[in-house]
Amino acid sequence: MKKSHQLITLGLTASLLIASLSGCTTNPATGDSVFTGMSNDAQELRVGREQHPQIIKAFGGEFGSPELRRYVDSIGQLLARTVERKTFKYTFTLLNSEVVNAFALPGGYIYISRGLMALAENEAEVAGVLAHELGHINALHHGRREGQGLLANILVVGAGIAGGRAAADLGGMVVGGALRAYSREHELESDSLALRYMSRAGYDPEAMVNFLRKMRASSRLEAKRLGKSPDKVDEFNYLATHPAPAERVRLASQQAQQYQVKKPMRGRSIYLRKINGLLYGDDPSQGFIRGRVFSHPKLKFRFEVPEGFRLFNTPQAVIAKGPNDAAIIFDSAKRSADGPITYYLQNIWGRNANLRNVERLNVNGLDAATGIIRQRGQTIRAIAIRKDLHTIYRFMFRTKTRDTNRLSKSFRRTTHSFRVLTKREIRGLKPLRIRVVQTRRGDTVASMARRMAGDDGFSEDRFRVLNGLHGNARLRPGQRVKIVTD
Repeated sequence: MKKSHQLITLGLTASLLIASLSGCTTNPATGDSVFTGMSNDAQELRVGREQHPQIIKAFGGEFGSPELRRYVDSIGQLLARTVERKTFKYTFTLLNSEVVNAFALPGGYIYISRGLMALAENEAEVAGVLAHELGHINALHHGRREGQGLLANILVVGAGIAGGRAAADLGGMVVGGALRAYSREHELESDSLALRYMSRAGYDPEAMVNFLRKMRASSRLEAKRLGKSPDKVDEFNYLATHPAPAERVRLASQQAQQYQVKKPMRGRSIYLRKINGLLYGDDPSQGFIRGRVFSHPKLKFRFEVPEGFRLFNTPQAVIAKGPNDAAIIFDSAKRSADGPITYYLQNIWGRNANLRNVERLNVNGLDAATGIIRQRGQTIRAIAIRKDLHTIYRFMFRTKTRDTNRLSKSFRRTTHSFRVLTKREIRGLKPLRIRVVQTRRGDTVASMARRMAGDDGFSEDRFRVLNGLHGNARLRPGQRVKIVTD
């Protein structure tokens, strides 16, 4: 959900005026004169150092073994030796986020997520992502945004080749500024620089093109899961996560042909060894989605949503999206309350709402209360469940008023599916992981997809996306592929 600023076309007079300002500098990556306001190396480094700990905390901390972290850093450091700006000691960090994501801060701080590592198929694809982020820093994109007055007091650089929904999920943090700022021009310029740095380092530039195709396929799959048209991902939109992916693939493919690398590195074998067993999807500390069931082994509860609803886990809430804009939102109270659960529902959670038909419930032995809010053609049923003296969980079932009666029975089932997990159930909950396996004679995309855990109705699509398989691609005996297992 990153935003990009509106492109500004400057006339000759304006260009001459800007060139005369003290904030004008030479773009070290292109040699062009660009306006960066008062930004300088010292300021960049200060901002990066200040924001680095916040970024790590916001994205769930650093991820991976020391060996895996060193591996990612080694790829980045090889690329960093090829860039124009060597003022900084570049820092490459692997984040504990399942979202396919990469971005940069000023001062040489670059981040990629474990979700991106799971999507990539070889070392060169990861190199393309890191090189793209190096491109943003070396082309002074953050300073150019500030110089044009578009940062609005946010000095964070961000939103790289694979920015994701983290800004929306994390809310309110400086990360929001980090993931909303690059224009189409800057994205394409960073793609071009990434190809330059990859070829200088000896990586196959075509790997970056392949990964752009993968990102597009991943975005299309996500759109399908949300019930949206996959073709929407190809529309250029300054609010989109990936500006014009189809156009980026086409232009990157054309530019990649200009680079000839002798014995180009791809590093597929070593990469697949490094990510074998990689955590995939939700972190155990955030709970698990298995089909229509959400379970939380740490907090010891589970519930099931109706057929036709798809679950999504965010740091703030578990959300289930259903037909005709119906939705279920599940979270916990920020603070508990003494007294009857009906008091909490009416006087704390719903104190500013016109809550009607309030009544007490028993949900599998737990004290609960429910009430209804009707507003502007929508009906919201609110349910509060007291798990213990310190914990209250909450459901909000939202429907268009005309659908309320039709879905009421299904929503009651979801409410009463909420229960405390047994010790045996908790022991049986295991996180999903990437496993690298070899195909056998007779294996097909469909048969391999059936081995995928965490089925949400899109296992075959997900298998294709993870392995970069397009169209009628067939598997070869002995081919190493990624599957998701528990």
